Amino acid sequence: MSSSDGMTYAELAGAALEDRVQALRWATARLPLAGDQEAVHDTRVALRRLREAIAALSPCLRPKDQGRAPRLRTAERDLGPLRDAEARYELLASVLGPVAVSWDRRDDPRAAAVYGSSVLPGATGPVAGLRGLEAMARGWLADAVAAEMTTQREVFLSGRSLPRLGRLASGFEVLDNRSSRKRAREVADQELPRLFERAAIPQESERDLHRRRIRTRRLRYRLELFGPALSDEHRRVVEELRRLQSMLGRFHDLAILVEWMDEISRRGRHDLRPALRRLTVRVELEHQAAREASEAELRGLDGSGWWEAARRACLG
Repeated sequence: MSSSDGMTYAELAGAALEDRVQALRWATARLPLAGDQEAVHDTRVALRRLREAIAALSPCLRPKDQGRAPRLRTAERDLGPLRDAEARYELLASVLGPVAVSWDRRDDPRAAAVYGSSVLPGATGPVAGLRGLEAMARGWLADAVAAEMTTQREVFLSGRSLPRLGRLASGFEVLDNRSSRKRAREVADQELPRLFERAAIPQESERDLHRRRIRTRRLRYRLELFGPALSDEHRRVVEELRRLQSMLGRFHDLAILVEWMDEISRRGRHDLRPALRRLTVRVELEHQAAREASEAELRGLDGSGWWEAARRACLG
């Protein structure tokens, strides 16, 4: 869509809110479908995009509609435990692979040197060696996540959260006032530079990386909102921000996964704890690699003056 200098703030608000309300309605309708693997993620994204739109368009909205933002945040938090469990399930599969089924006793070099067999004399069946124990630990983790997903889904669907979502995904009334008659591009020129500046603040710690993830996401959503009033160059900026957000999101999810594995491993079977610790170390290494990749990407953008160039590309 090309830049439309004549578009008013109210016209932008009407189109943007309708698009985001419809996205939330569609995502919410899919939540009861257990086989829809993306419904929870899509609903949380729709909630965030609508909440950011309300914040950006508040001068065009009634106080009653402005007041939906806190309730949208609450709805997003209600879905948080279920989405966290789903993210853990996906990450465990991507980092540790599918649940293993190897029970080869020769995994244990001490036993193999004595028996040379996958079954110990007198045993009634295969006995797990080192890799076999890791397979059992991996299966135990998968069962724990699956049980958590089931529990969190039941909690969400049996409570009041889903009906509240339906009420939130209703139409908005755009006011005809002095603010709404402004040009959308004028408002974008006022708001976007500040968001570019905040997203470009360098990080010095792991907590700062989480903050940059949030600021990057907010800038991306705001660019998407004002997109019809911006130069077509904004699309390339949005794509770069989406890629950066994905990297930072993986880093964040792996940090949460490490904390969860540390905590839940203490409740595991005693004989599986060494194997669970080895699996946790593998996830920690993946987390460290994700941090290094994110920091390297940000250093490249910061050092090249990308943020200022991106701002000029969007706003001129």
